[in-house]
Amino acid sequence: MYRICFCCLAIWLGSITMALGQEITPEDTSIFGEEMDMALVSDPLEPINRIFFSFNDKFYFWMLKPVSQGYAYVVAENVRICVRSFLKNLFAPVRIVNNLLQGKLVDTGVETARFVINSTVGVIGLVDPAKNEFGLSPKEEDLGQTLGVYGFGAGIYICWPFLGPSNVRDTIGMIGDSFLSPVSYLAWSDPGAGVAIKAGKEVNDTSLTLGDYEDFKESALDPYISLRDAYRQYRQKKILDVAVGSDSQYNYSFNIGEKPYVQELSMSVDSVLLTDDCLAQTENLVDDSPVMAMR
Repeated sequence: MYRICFCCLAIWLGSITMALGQEITPEDTSIFGEEMDMALVSDPLEPINRIFFSFNDKFYFWMLKPVSQGYAYVVAENVRICVRSFLKNLFAPVRIVNNLLQGKLVDTGVETARFVINSTVGVIGLVDPAKNEFGLSPKEEDLGQTLGVYGFGAGIYICWPFLGPSNVRDTIGMIGDSFLSPVSYLAWSDPGAGVAIKAGKEVNDTSLTLGDYEDFKESALDPYISLRDAYRQYRQKKILDVAVGSDSQYNYSFNIGEKPYVQELSMSVDSVLLTDDCLAQTENLVDDSPVMAMR
C-alpha cells in the first residue's frame, strides 16, 4: 500500500512540476525538458523542502548519529565493512539492468561478473575479490541516471524526509529500482524485516562515515542551498559519466578539488580510504569527501 501511495505522490509532483517549471526559464516547457545550466535548480517547494531538511538534520544528530556511534563502538570496523560489501552486492541487479538499459554492454558484463565472483568466491558478498583481485570496479548506475541519459530532465528539487535530496526524475527512478532490489521484495512480504534491513544498512553505513555531514555543515554558509546545488551537479556528472569522487554513507560525495558548493571550500584534510573488502584495506591519503545528502 505504501508503495502505491508513494507512486501517486511522485505522479502528483510531476504534474506540479509541469505547471511550475516554466517559471524557471522561458526555455523549459515540461518536466522532462532540456537540462538547465548546472548552477540552476528548480525549487518551487523550497519552504517545504527546508522543513524536511531541518527534520533530517535533527534526525541525524538526535537519533542516527548516536545509534551509529554506539554500533561502531561495539562492532569492529572490519566487520562493518563486510556488512557494507554484502549489502552492496545485493543491489547488483539494479546496476546490471541499468547498465544494460544505457547500452553499456561492457559495463553490464563487468557488473555481472562482479556479482558472480563476489557471491561465490567473496562468500555471498562479504568481501570484494572482484575488485581487489581481478580489478573489476563497480559500475554505478541507477534508473534516475538511465532516465537522464535518455533525455529526461530532473524536474523540481525534492528533499524527502529520511531519504534526503532528490528530484522528480530520481524519485521515479528510485521507485523503479525498488522492483529490482531483493530487499524490496522482502519488505513487501515481511515489512518488519524490510524496515530492519534498511535501518541496519543506514546505521552501518553511517558508522563508517561519521563526521562527513558535520564537516559539510561547517563548511557551508547555507547548508540547504549547498546541499541542493551540489546534489544537482553530482547527479548531472553521474549521468555524463564524469568522475565525482568516492561515495560516502550518504551516497552523494565530492572531491573537494571539484568545488561543488555555492560557497567555495578551502578546507582539505587527509583521511583513510576504506575498501569494501574487510580482509584487504589499503591506507591512502585522499582529499576529504564531504557529505552531499542524508539517506
